[in-house]
Amino acid sequence: MKKNVTIYLLLIFTLINKYNYAQSPTVKTFIDKTNILIGEQIKYKVIATYSSNTYNVHWINTADSVAHFEIVEKSKIDTATQNNNIVVQQTITFTSFDSGKWNTPAYRINFDPLQDDTTINLFTDSIAVNVGYAPADTTNQLRDIKPIMEADDKNYFWYYIIGAFFLLLVVLVLVLRKVTKQKNKTPSAEFTARHSPYDEAVQNLNNLKKLNLDNVENTKQYHFELAKILKWYVSRIQRKSIMNKTTDDLLIHLSQNKVSKDMVTDIANALRCGDAVKFAKYLPETTQSEECLTKIKDAITYLHTNKLING
Repeated sequence: MKKNVTIYLLLIFTLINKYNYAQSPTVKTFIDKTNILIGEQIKYKVIATYSSNTYNVHWINTADSVAHFEIVEKSKIDTATQNNNIVVQQTITFTSFDSGKWNTPAYRINFDPLQDDTTINLFTDSIAVNVGYAPADTTNQLRDIKPIMEADDKNYFWYYIIGAFFLLLVVLVLVLRKVTKQKNKTPSAEFTARHSPYDEAVQNLNNLKKLNLDNVENTKQYHFELAKILKWYVSRIQRKSIMNKTTDDLLIHLSQNKVSKDMVTDIANALRCGDAVKFAKYLPETTQSEECLTKIKDAITYLHTNKLING
């Protein structure tokens, strides 16, 4: 009789231990930095741990972009076994071109028990990230205040007369040159070239591909030339220079000429990456730079094919 009681107690103890061992799932979130420059990348790592043969897991569903952030890359979902537990992890690379303090998204992970109808929903942490420009140089020492200088009592009347005479002479020369140009007016050669606007742009893009993007200075020149090629192409086909327009002004100009929203978005991504290289000292990966060139080439082909911008 005592032997049977002992066996029952051992069975009950074993079941209790097995039940306690099946721990509830956990989700942990890690981020490599909370302060970045505009265009700089951050690594957002998610690790979920749960008992094996206990749950069906529905992993996070990430969109290509979220508020104030853009997803640059998503690693493969890695699954491993550790101490009778399943460990699932994935790293998401974010970047941002909006200055300010923004929170990363909180993603949901669903755990469906194999022997229960109640689903466990866990969320990743929403972490605040400061996005800003390059910090100002505060190493300069303060300069001494210079003493007040006494006024000079010299008479500058004749200086003014001589200055006015030379100014009048310059104005007369400019007027004569303008009159001469109008008399011999010919079609402006500013926007003419040996090749058509499209052929010239494609040739310049092909030449740009030859740059070695492992070199920092080449990368800067690469993105500067991308914006220059697009602006010059638009300037030639409309016979009006837009070379001094900012990225936002150019995007508005294209939108007003009925360029599709998706195409404007692609152009914006390529040009703003170049702005980040120029103003925020951001150095993109080679593949990202090559994608920017492809977007600019597609945009030029799109404008050439649809003839949306007129002269």
